[in-house]
Amino acid sequence: MIRKNVSLDEAHLQKLQPLLEKNGGNLSAAIREVIDLVSPGPEIHGTPDETSENMRKKESSPETRERLLVSGECVMISQQMLKWLVKSSAGKLIGEDVVHELINPYLVTTISDLEEYLNQSSKQMGWKIEVSSSCKESFQNGFVTMEFIGGDRDLREFLVEVVCIFLSRGMDLDTEALHRKSNSITVYLRRFSRHGMKDITPGVRKHFGSKDILYREIERKPAFWVTLAELYTKFNYQRVNLDKSLFEALLAGKLPDITKYFEIKADRPLREIPLSELLPLFKYLVVASQLVSDVEIYAEKGKECIKIRHDYSDESVVLKLIQLFSNLFEAGLHRFSVSSVSELIIFDFSLPGTSKRDAVKVSPDLDFQ
Repeated sequence: MIRKNVSLDEAHLQKLQPLLEKNGGNLSAAIREVIDLVSPGPEIHGTPDETSENMRKKESSPETRERLLVSGECVMISQQMLKWLVKSSAGKLIGEDVVHELINPYLVTTISDLEEYLNQSSKQMGWKIEVSSSCKESFQNGFVTMEFIGGDRDLREFLVEVVCIFLSRGMDLDTEALHRKSNSITVYLRRFSRHGMKDITPGVRKHFGSKDILYREIERKPAFWVTLAELYTKFNYQRVNLDKSLFEALLAGKLPDITKYFEIKADRPLREIPLSELLPLFKYLVVASQLVSDVEIYAEKGKECIKIRHDYSDESVVLKLIQLFSNLFEAGLHRFSVSSVSELIIFDFSLPGTSKRDAVKVSPDLDFQ
C-alpha cells in the first residue's frame, strides 16, 4: 500500500461523484476504479500515441459492448423495436432522469466534454453517430451549433432530443432551430435567461414536446381520456366541446360571452389582439370546440375575410351563432359585414374607411341576402 497526497478541486470531486456514491463515499476506492477504467493493461506497450490508439480500439471493441451487456448497464434491442419505441413516443419530452442516465451532469460540464463523451459513447455502443460543435468552451454572440452525422435516423432523433434537453437544463441553452438532412441533423442553440423559470425552455418544447401535454394528461386521467376518445370515435366527431359556464348560459336562454377564452389563450385583452392574430386564434378555438366544421381565412392586408362552414339546419341556431361571433369581433373593435348562405357564414373585414371605433353590431333578426 503506497500513500500519496493528491490535490483535487471541487470540479474533479463533482466528476467523481457517481463513483463516490458507488463506493460508499470512499475516495481511495473511487480513484482506484478510475485508474482501472483508463488503464491500458499490461499487455499494451509502445509509445504514448500507440497506447492511445490501442485504447481507442479497445473502447470500440466487441469486448467493451459485451462487458456492458454482462453488467446489465445495456441491453440489446432490434432496430425495428427501437424505431417503434421512438416513433410511438414522438412529441413527448424525455424525462430528466433518462437524460441524466445517458449524460452524467457531474462528468459533463462543458460543450467540449459533451462532444467528447457522445463520440466515445457512440463508439462503445455502436451508434455510428459522429458529433461535432462550432465551439468548445466559449460562445460567440450567444449562439452555438452542434451537428449529428450518420447512424440510424430514429436513434439520431432520440439522441438530439436528449442532448437538447440536457443543454437546456444544465447549460441554459435553448434550441433555436433544427436542420434535418438525409444523414444528419444540425442543431442551432442560443443562450436563454431563465429568470427563475424551472420548466423546460420554449424552443425544446416547440421542437420536441408538441404532444407532451397530451401524454401527461392521458397519464394523469387515463379513464377520462379513453372514454372521451371512444365517444368521439363512435359519433364520428359530431360532438361539441363546451365550457360549463358557456353551456349554462345556453341552457338559461342567454347568449354567452366567449371573449374570455380568446384573452386567456392570447394572454392579453381582446382589444390588444390585432386582426391578423385574432383570425387564426378564432379558427383554432372555434374549430377545436367543434362549434363549426371549418374556418377558411383570407388574410391579405385590407381584404381580410373568414368563411365559416357549419352543418346546422335550424335558422335560429345559425342566427345565434352569427350573433355570438359578431359580439366577439365587436368587442375587439373590428369593423365588419356579415352574410350567410346555406351552410356558410362570411365575415368581411375589408370595409372602406375601417376604424376600430366604427364597429358594426349585427342583430339576431338580420335579413341575409
